Amino acid sequence: MSFADYIDIFGDNILYLLEQHVMLFAIALTAAIVLGMTLGTLIHRIRWLGALIVPVVNVLQACPEIVLLALSIPFLGIGISGALIPLFVKGVLPILRNTASGLASIDPRMIEAARGMGMSSSQILLGVEAPAVLPVVIAGVRVSAVMLVSVLTLTAYIGVDSLGTLILQGISRMDTTPLLIGSGLTALLAVTVNYLLFGLERFASRRVS
Repeated sequence: MSFADYIDIFGDNILYLLEQHVMLFAIALTAAIVLGMTLGTLIHRIRWLGALIVPVVNVLQACPEIVLLALSIPFLGIGISGALIPLFVKGVLPILRNTASGLASIDPRMIEAARGMGMSSSQILLGVEAPAVLPVVIAGVRVSAVMLVSVLTLTAYIGVDSLGTLILQGISRMDTTPLLIGSGLTALLAVTVNYLLFGLERFASRRVS
């Protein structure tokens, strides 16, 4: 079957799978950003906490995605929760590291000056530290986002609709058309996300400087 015929027949299904993939990506990236920034801030504030959290996150990061999915099935079952929870963890480490390193690189004199002006810890975090580390954090988010776009194709292996469904169909049926469509859309989505976040990172850098 040609590309044109396949798209004509299965066009609605392709759009549905693309929408599902984008939805899963948005949920996973949002969770990774919240958890990564929270843990990165805590590690910077409470240094000994890093010795407990970072090794665990490193192990999860090094663990193959398909293994995480397999281990999650007995606890979370087959479905969106079983797919998203183990996979969004893969996006936490770049954001965590960049948040912690960004906060550590802030000139201590800026913090002392803010304290001297009577600012509270929360005011310093939101008004001084957050704007200063924003470009670094966005760089971590960009790495995480591109990685999540790719690994989310594996959700098809546990019955969750995504662009990985097309890839899996192509492999199982020895049909290059859905395989190339699924792979191509995934690559296009990854490139688009990368350039959008790169532009946001540059904009934030100009604002800081």
